[in-house]
Amino acid sequence: MRDLVFAVFMVGLIPFILTRPFVGLLVWSWLGYMNPHRLCFGFAYSFPWVMVVAIITMVSILFSSERKKIPLSPYSVLLVVFLLWTVLTTSYAFVPDAAWDQWQVFAKILVMVFVTLMLVNTKERMQWVVWMIVVSLCFYGMKGGLSTIVHRGGGMVLGPPDSFIANNNDLAQALCMTLPLIRYLQLQASRKYMKLGLGFAMFLTGIGILGTYSRGGLIALVVVTGALFLKGRRRIVLGVMVLAVAFAAYHFMPAQWTTRMDTLQNAGEIGSLQTRIQSWEFAANVAIHRPLIGGGFMGYESAAMWSRYAPAGAIQRAVHSIYFRVLAEQGFPGLAMFLALLLVSWLNCTRVRRITQDSAPDKWAFDLASMLQVSLLAFMTAGAASTSSYFDLSYQLMAMCALLPSMLGARSTAAARAGRTALVKVGALHNGNVAVWAAKPEQPKLP
Repeated sequence: MRDLVFAVFMVGLIPFILTRPFVGLLVWSWLGYMNPHRLCFGFAYSFPWVMVVAIITMVSILFSSERKKIPLSPYSVLLVVFLLWTVLTTSYAFVPDAAWDQWQVFAKILVMVFVTLMLVNTKERMQWVVWMIVVSLCFYGMKGGLSTIVHRGGGMVLGPPDSFIANNNDLAQALCMTLPLIRYLQLQASRKYMKLGLGFAMFLTGIGILGTYSRGGLIALVVVTGALFLKGRRRIVLGVMVLAVAFAAYHFMPAQWTTRMDTLQNAGEIGSLQTRIQSWEFAANVAIHRPLIGGGFMGYESAAMWSRYAPAGAIQRAVHSIYFRVLAEQGFPGLAMFLALLLVSWLNCTRVRRITQDSAPDKWAFDLASMLQVSLLAFMTAGAASTSSYFDLSYQLMAMCALLPSMLGARSTAAARAGRTALVKVGALHNGNVAVWAAKPEQPKLP
C-alpha cells in the first residue's frame, strides 16, 4: 500500500515538473537526501525515481523559458575539469567495472548540480532549496533524536538503506552539515512559532547525531557548535540549545556510548580506528606509485592492489577519509582539484560576508554565507574519517556558495541603476530655448 501511495504521488508531480523545471530540482533534492522510496517495501524501493525525475527535469528545461546557461565561475570551471579528470582516472582504474559504475553515479550527481547552477537565480529559489535540504535530512535527525531519548541511547541511529547516509558515520556527517542550515532558517524566521519549531529541530538533530555513535560525528558536532558561535548571531539562544543537548547527552546516553567515545583518546590502539589508519596508508602508497591518475574509483576493492600497497597485516576495507580516498582514486591532481573546489567555495562565502556585513537588506545573504561555511566545515571535519568524498549534498552546497556572489552582483547592478540620479542633457538651442531631458531612475529588479 505504501508503495502504491508513493508511486501515485510521484506520478502526480510529473505535470508540475514538466511546466516548472525548478520543481524538478526540488523533487530531485528530496529524493536524493531523504530517500523516501527507501522507506517502502515493494516495487517503489528499487525503482529508479531519481533518474526519472532527472530526465523529466532536463526535458522541462529544454522546452522552458528558463536560462540554459551555466554561469561561468571558478567553481563551475573546476567542477567540469574535475569531472573530466575522473574520466581519465577511471579509464586506467584497478577495478574497471566497479569504477565505471561509480563514475556514472558521480556524473549523475554533477548533472543535477549543474542544473542547480542554472535554475537557482533568486533569493526565493535559494530559500526553497535550503528548506528542501533541511526537511529531507531533518526527518532522520528528529526521528533519530526522539528514538535516542525514548530508548535512552540504546540503539544506533542509522539512515535509510542503500543510500549515501545509510552508514552511521555518513548520517552523522550529513546531520552536522544540516544543523547550520536549520540555524539559518531560524535566523530568517519572522514568526515565533517557526523559531521555536526550528530550535526544537536543532535540539533533536543534535541528539540524533549523538545517537549515531559516530566518533567523527561527535568531533564534527563540537566543531560545528564552536563555528556557529563564532559566525552566527543571537548567541544566547544558541547557547541554550547547546546546553540542552549536553544535558540530554549526560542523562540519556548509556555507558557503552561513553566507552566508545573515550576511544578517541587512544585512537592508535583501537581496532576500528587502526584499520582506518591502515586504509590511509594504502591510499598514500597508491598515490606515491601512481601519482598522476591514482587507482580510479573503488580501487580498494582490488585484493591484488590491497595486498601490494597496504601495510602488512592490514584488513581490506574502504578508505575512510574523503581526502585519502580522492588521493587514492584520482591521484594528486584530483586531490588538488577537490581541495580547490572546497577552497573556492569558502572564499565565495567570505566575499559575500565581507560585502554584506553592514547591509540590512542583505542580512539573509550574510547569514546564509556564514552557515554554508559552517556546513562545509562539518563536511571537511567529519569527512576526515568517512568515505563520502562524492556526497551529493556537499557539491550542491558548494554550488550554492558559487551562486551567492552572482546573485548579489546582479542585485547590486539593479540597485545602482535604480539609484541613478536624473541626468540633464543640454542640447542645441531651438527657438531660443535650451532642450533638457531628465532620465527617471529605474526600479530595481530581483536577481
